[in-house]
Amino acid sequence: MTEKGRRMVYIGNAKRIPVGESKKFLYPLGDEKGSERPGILIHLEDGFVAYDGLCTHMQAEVEWNRYTGKIWCTLHDGMYDPKTGRPFLGMPREPLKKIELKIEENGDIYAIV
Repeated sequence: MTEKGRRMVYIGNAKRIPVGESKKFLYPLGDEKGSERPGILIHLEDGFVAYDGLCTHMQAEVEWNRYTGKIWCTLHDGMYDPKTGRPFLGMPREPLKKIELKIEENGDIYAIV
């Protein structure tokens, strides 16, 4: 599926991802090898956000910690603010790349890459 020449990757339906929960997904890089990269979708109280799923410090996969409400890199205990993707604790210095989302009327969520 495409929108304005960019690919849309189905992530899930909003009705199945409660507030405070997350869902991991893979999105294509668009290279000749067909490489994919992890992403993370988070349902915050004020809506959905999605980010690249690899820590900006050493490319370890990040996790959503629903108990702290933060994005967490388990490799060096780095933490990111889920509203902005900016790091605030640990080794990461750069923010996570935000992924544009499209949410259909029926609740289907797509990453636009």
